[in-house]
Amino acid sequence: MSVVITGGTGFLGRHVEKACLESGIQPTLLGQKDGDLRDPQVARRVVAGADTVVHLAADVGGVAYLAGRQSDSFHANHRIGLNVVQATCFHKCRRLILVGSPCSYAADSRLPLVEKNLHTGLPSGETGAYGLAKLVVSDAANLLGGAAGVEVATLIPGNLYGPGDHFEPFRSHVVAALVRRAMLSQLRGDKRFSVWGSGSATRDFVYVEDVARAIVQAVQVKTHFRGEFFNVGSGLETSIRQLADILADTIGGEIEPCFIEEELVGYTHRVMSIETARQTFGYVPETSLSDGLFETLAWVKREGIDQAWMREEEEQEDK
Repeated sequence: MSVVITGGTGFLGRHVEKACLESGIQPTLLGQKDGDLRDPQVARRVVAGADTVVHLAADVGGVAYLAGRQSDSFHANHRIGLNVVQATCFHKCRRLILVGSPCSYAADSRLPLVEKNLHTGLPSGETGAYGLAKLVVSDAANLLGGAAGVEVATLIPGNLYGPGDHFEPFRSHVVAALVRRAMLSQLRGDKRFSVWGSGSATRDFVYVEDVARAIVQAVQVKTHFRGEFFNVGSGLETSIRQLADILADTIGGEIEPCFIEEELVGYTHRVMSIETARQTFGYVPETSLSDGLFETLAWVKREGIDQAWMREEEEQEDK
């Protein structure tokens, strides 16, 4: 089986590669060095010969990143996605696995989020343009793939986190942002780290390796996909306050969160039903939030990334 992964050198892509190798699949990883997927000719070139295409490439970041560039986010992700869809159909690949976003659900969607409610309202808020772009690409893939004989499925992760995440302040998602702030506070000898919002907002946090395994399950399953959507979160609703408290306990010491209510917080509440993925290809998330945070912190320390953050701060203070 020939599997091509767009965005294969990124955060999720590296973990999907690992999960593929553990399942006996040798994937082809595509990164920025392989060409700009906003060019349709590049998309056609890089997916040629693939049996299955896993589309992970995206222009994405946290709430602050997406809030300031909604138009750019929509156009970039829409263009990249459609080019990959059209290239997959042009080459008549057997299967296309898209990775969507929980931002595609309307803000007032009933909880837990279920796939049949994806089209009951438009995405909105700071992340709405990104969510809309991902949903439009999936809908186009379902239509065009059906006409070309390509099986299409979209997996929608919860809030991803884990080793290899993006920790840059402007682009990081909530877990990575808090990990950086908390670890820096501890290194500085501070006893508090800042958290946006009151802490009452909730999310469905899911460890990256669990989602990577789900993607490989979708690649391998014998089911014939016809444009289905699958939530692949943890299935658990966790408040930001709970996340911050677990993080503080995992780091150890006397550090504790300090909540800043005037900052951007995104959606108020979010949790997914994962029953469709469980029933279709046996998806079961295996990693608890505390265990996932422990692995993430261990990776940051092992790679010396926390020390690099400290050096960055010291250099900025010296300027």
